[in-house]
Amino acid sequence: MMTFKMKYALLALPLALAVSACESPAEKQEEEAQAETVAQPGFEGTAATPSEARDEAYSLAAKLSSGDLDPNEAVRVLEDLDNLVSENLTDFPEDMGPALTEDIESARDALEADDEAGMREAATQFQNKLSDAATGSDAQ
Repeated sequence: MMTFKMKYALLALPLALAVSACESPAEKQEEEAQAETVAQPGFEGTAATPSEARDEAYSLAAKLSSGDLDPNEAVRVLEDLDNLVSENLTDFPEDMGPALTEDIESARDALEADDEAGMREAATQFQNKLSDAATGSDAQ
């Protein structure tokens, strides 16, 4: 009888540990994406050079334009992009700021309207502006 109870107790322990350690894969992916983004220069008081801010903005826009994000991830990446640009606006060419902000707003409006293609297009336009600016500054 004691062996019988012990056997079930030993089976229950790993099961209880496994269930308590489980979190949904989506939650884990969101947490990892958020931690990865916040660790980048330009977030939460982390200093960023103009080049780092532009590179990070380009990377976030690339994630948005990829179409690989679920709606919750897209919202978070778009918020991160908006925060990065607004907190580091001086790191972008002065004449480009309003256009970048407009692309972010277009992406946000499209996302709110469940227009994934429109959101990806706005993110692609954002990327193109950054690429054109980088190409222009390299040529000088």
